[in-house]
Amino acid sequence: MKLLFITLVIALNTTWCFGQDITDELGLIKTLFGNDKDFIVNEFVKVDGPNKTKFQELYAEFETTRKELGQKKYKALNNYVKSYNTLSETELDEVMKEIIALNVSHDRLIAAYYKKIKKECGVSVAAQFFQIEWYLLSQIRTSILENIPTINELDKK
Repeated sequence: MKLLFITLVIALNTTWCFGQDITDELGLIKTLFGNDKDFIVNEFVKVDGPNKTKFQELYAEFETTRKELGQKKYKALNNYVKSYNTLSETELDEVMKEIIALNVSHDRLIAAYYKKIKKECGVSVAAQFFQIEWYLLSQIRTSILENIPTINELDKK
């Protein structure tokens, strides 16, 4: 559990992790893939005709809400990072509860937009949306895990 939390901290505060000025998931995606997230999604999700406009509208809605959740998570994690050495067990538990709730909200958001996109654009487009969102998320997590110290290293500092 502690490893997951530290991973999330580093995911949203990756400046020291990658040696670059990355302050959110979008910056990390650009660093990992060399392109903006919107470009990657539009290249991966194949939509033609009137469904293309519908998809783009729904995806813009999704990104607006996802970014809001990301900012809340960044704020919670940033507060944690600033007071890492002084948090009581109770305070740490509260931070964890907030992060878990935000992650659940993110998962529900993807599921909700899968349903909306399926209804408006079809199963194939919705499945592509779902797949690229989870792929990018997995790549971010993998990259972070490859670049963070183990928990024992953090405890020794």
